[in-house]
Amino acid sequence: MHKQNRLQSSKSFDYIYKHGASFKDELLVLFVVKSKIKEPKVGFSVGKKVGGSVQRNKTKRRLKNALYRVFAGVKRGNNYVVVARSGSADASFDALSASLVSLFKAAGCLAEKTEVSDE
Repeated sequence: MHKQNRLQSSKSFDYIYKHGASFKDELLVLFVVKSKIKEPKVGFSVGKKVGGSVQRNKTKRRLKNALYRVFAGVKRGNNYVVVARSGSADASFDALSASLVSLFKAAGCLAEKTEVSDE
């Protein structure tokens, strides 16, 4: 995922939390909101309930990698925030990846025939 596709300002996160639709499962929460720009932007939030700094950073790296594999199939014109829940630090990469893909599909923001690439 390129730098231009990252959400960074806290105002952007707050806007998406307030105005976006949310989709949840046991590991993650996905917030989706329409955007005025065509390119999608994604932000990740991993709170202290997930664990210490090592576990939080590891979880963020895993989520970014999982999203990178399916980013080509993500619907354009939306902004997204992925929030890790407390059990996500102990979950395997495959479980996080499957959870992320299922949430994007539930939100209708991922092409049905999107395949996970191992690049």
